[in-house]
Amino acid sequence: MIASFLNPKRMASALITALICAAIIAAISAAALVIVQSKYLAVHRTAAWKESLLASEAGVELATNEIRKSLFDPAHAWEDWRLGADAALFPTSDESAGSPSAGAHSLTSQVLLREGESGLRSWANVTVDAPGCLVDRTGEQWFRIRSLGVTELPGGGAVTADPGDIALRKFDLKIDRRTGQPVSAPRAARLVEAIVKPVGAFRLPLLGIISVDMTDHNIVVDSFDSRDSAKSTNGRYDPAKRQTNGDVATNGPLIDAGNAQIYGDALTNGGTVLDTDNVHGEIRNDFYQEVFTVTRPTVTPEPGSPFFVSGDATLAARAGDPADYVLSGIALAGDEVLRIEGAEDGSATYAQIIVTGNMSLSGQSQIALDPSVYVRFFIEGDANIQGQGILNPSSPVHLQIYGVDRPANSDGTPASTGSIKIAGSGEFSGAVYAPNYDVQLVGGGNTGASYGAFVGSTVRITGVQSIHYDEALADSGLISDYKIVSWFEDEH
Repeated sequence: MIASFLNPKRMASALITALICAAIIAAISAAALVIVQSKYLAVHRTAAWKESLLASEAGVELATNEIRKSLFDPAHAWEDWRLGADAALFPTSDESAGSPSAGAHSLTSQVLLREGESGLRSWANVTVDAPGCLVDRTGEQWFRIRSLGVTELPGGGAVTADPGDIALRKFDLKIDRRTGQPVSAPRAARLVEAIVKPVGAFRLPLLGIISVDMTDHNIVVDSFDSRDSAKSTNGRYDPAKRQTNGDVATNGPLIDAGNAQIYGDALTNGGTVLDTDNVHGEIRNDFYQEVFTVTRPTVTPEPGSPFFVSGDATLAARAGDPADYVLSGIALAGDEVLRIEGAEDGSATYAQIIVTGNMSLSGQSQIALDPSVYVRFFIEGDANIQGQGILNPSSPVHLQIYGVDRPANSDGTPASTGSIKIAGSGEFSGAVYAPNYDVQLVGGGNTGASYGAFVGSTVRITGVQSIHYDEALADSGLISDYKIVSWFEDEH
């Protein structure tokens, strides 16, 4: 019986069967391993493909913040960035010279460096430049951001996944497909290009840093667009073509709407809008807008120009670069007129007037702009504009008044608040940006209108003064911010 059980033939047959079974199991396991590994690599490479896009998008945001910092914190803008760019990866225009320090800025971001599973990393290579082709019709420079997000791939240089996925996701396994150079490790790399444009100071009709007070019941705040015949008539406000971008906002907690007809939104920073029955847009408490510093321009006055204006006078604007004037004050009374003279043919001319003291108009006095004159006033003292006010026969963008920032306390708040009062008998057409000043608009008692935009520490309207915001102002004035206006992925 034992001899039969130990029959060599049967033992050999059992061994062969076991080996065959083991081989089959091994083959099945190997096939399963290949499939699982392929699926594993496909999943992780898909995740890497998406992560490389997130890295490139983060690089765009990082660069946009640096461009903004050039406005709000220029001393620390572009720290850790280097001038110049990888010519093969980020070719730049010969005209690229508009960035805060001329030329392109580049960064291989360590801020975005992330080490994931198995030590695989992701980061962004970012370049910012300012091609000459991105200068707009107002002369403002736009910026181009190109951000390459890179994520290392698991699995070496093997090609995996379905053919459709391989065609969709262009991995760099051996060679950088953009530069033709070998890569140190297989990777996913996605390039995003964004265009960033400057935003003007006058984005809203009324902005009070602390508060807005509209004390009368018949005030109307609405908008028009002097550039668009469907939204204006001959470039002028037309109530029949009223637009609803008459937003009123504050960085503080309070807007007293005074039952004004607001054809737009009423926006506070965690606060309250009083008397909202006639607010035709949204009422929100999540508003905040960064305030930029208004500094006195450093200029050389025109030869022979006056140091103080106290009677009839003429200051000539000129084509191209603005004519510069530095005055210790402007004091007009009676029927005195300060004329800002333009070109005889009515072509565009420009002037910049810095007033280191006060500006005052009383009686029937007036500051008169010739047609097609663009003028910017920078006021270091107070402004009391009464009399016949400032005559601007062109659109509001032609007249801009800036209140230069006052000396600050240790916490950054102004040590004293200036005052800009506009109470002339004539209609005001222009824009005021003075975040360190109390801005007061006073109407004529029964009727009155201002065409433009007003920014102040506080903004107060009395005397039934209506505000008609020219939407063209949003693209004009000193640069107050930057925003992304174009974003696409270069799939090359």
